[in-house]
Amino acid sequence: MFPTWRIAVAKATFQRWPRHATLGLATWIAVIGFPAAVIGGGITTRFPSAATELIVGVRLLLVVATILVAGSLWVWRVSELTNKETSARYDLPRDIETSRLTLRRPAPRDAVSLEATIDDAMLDSNGWTARKGRALIKAIGGGHPTPGLLVIESRSDATVIGGATVYSTGDETSSRSIGWWIGAGHRGAGYAGEAVAALVDAIHDAGYASVEIGTKESNLAVQRICDKIGATVVDRRPQPLPNGSTVLVIWYEHRRVVTEPT
Repeated sequence: MFPTWRIAVAKATFQRWPRHATLGLATWIAVIGFPAAVIGGGITTRFPSAATELIVGVRLLLVVATILVAGSLWVWRVSELTNKETSARYDLPRDIETSRLTLRRPAPRDAVSLEATIDDAMLDSNGWTARKGRALIKAIGGGHPTPGLLVIESRSDATVIGGATVYSTGDETSSRSIGWWIGAGHRGAGYAGEAVAALVDAIHDAGYASVEIGTKESNLAVQRICDKIGATVVDRRPQPLPNGSTVLVIWYEHRRVVTEPT
């Protein structure tokens, strides 16, 4: 049985590029159908005296098997290509380590522990709805790729203490936008600042010139982190959030300072 995310990707592909998707599926059917036709012809030749109903049944079985196998292979191929393309756009090439933390891609085993970090304060701070939080956890638990999402894990005991996100901006090649959260039981220990500083460095190391950080005007904790890492305010504008509210957001930009050799 395919994970539901693979089927959803295949469905979306048909909706966006129906002719291309139909051609791809037809190609897989032709590739699988040729040996199936040879097998069917061989059975007819080998057993010429077999009942007509039996021959028809075998051929029908081969047709159904061909469609199922070809369709499965096509769905797998399309979903894998989509996953790789999306991951290449949003994911960082390696895990990130600090003295106390590891930032890495999530695995299905992280679903329960990451869910524990998503409380009302986290939802309000990030403008999320509870539904968005549940959808994220469901996707992780089901093995759905979550490009751009990193779990923040304590190196001392491998406890998941929060998460971080890396998003595309208007400039695909030179900029990324980040967000993050720390679970209630681990706030106030400086983990957020440590994780953000390392994440920003990793994004620059991956070749992106700037990192954007947006935060509510009322979120002084995020503003202190931005000031500490050397990010500068570049814009202030109202912005709608996933929970339906519109708030004044301060946008910071961090650029790596490149010193010329003397």
